[in-house]
Amino acid sequence: MPTPTPVDVLHAEYSELQSRYPATLTRDQIHSLHYYTAEIEFSRGLPADDHFPHYVAVWVRNLLALEVFVAREGRIPRENRRLPAGTISPEKKGLTYRICAQRKAFADRRLSSYQERRLVCIPGFTFQPQEDQWQANFLHYSNFADVHRRAPRARSGDASEKALATWAAKARLAYWAGKLPQGRIDSLDDLTIWTWGNRKDHR
Repeated sequence: MPTPTPVDVLHAEYSELQSRYPATLTRDQIHSLHYYTAEIEFSRGLPADDHFPHYVAVWVRNLLALEVFVAREGRIPRENRRLPAGTISPEKKGLTYRICAQRKAFADRRLSSYQERRLVCIPGFTFQPQEDQWQANFLHYSNFADVHRRAPRARSGDASEKALATWAAKARLAYWAGKLPQGRIDSLDDLTIWTWGNRKDHR
């Protein structure tokens, strides 16, 4: 028997939720079920537009389009603004815009629980890519320091070590500029090997 995918697990949960007496459901659960049911109807080839609000049908279509892109390309679409105009396909540009819109809606707490959980079922999708990347770099730095008992060196011949040193330098620069969040300051202070350096070195 094949292992259930994250989408399978989510759908099973909402299928059970759908069978409950409506009066026992929360507002979020009712809202979430609109999106779940619309997605199921889409997957069965049924005209979901006729049974759900337009914004629900549009959201589901965009979700499935993003999944198709990721399955085909093996990554989340990103818009490279350094490329010449016209080199980014309309499909990629549209999906990138919609991803940004979903992240903004998440930050504003405008997504239902189903929408949030369904989006993160897509490989590579995250609501906070910059924070996730910072945390990944922090863990790499911490592991490097624990293994080598020293900080990464900027002049290292190893590209990954050099990248960690650059990341650390940017963190110090943000710290001395007063732009590093307190949570990140606390995390870096807890490292076994870390120094903030001198203010004059980061002007």
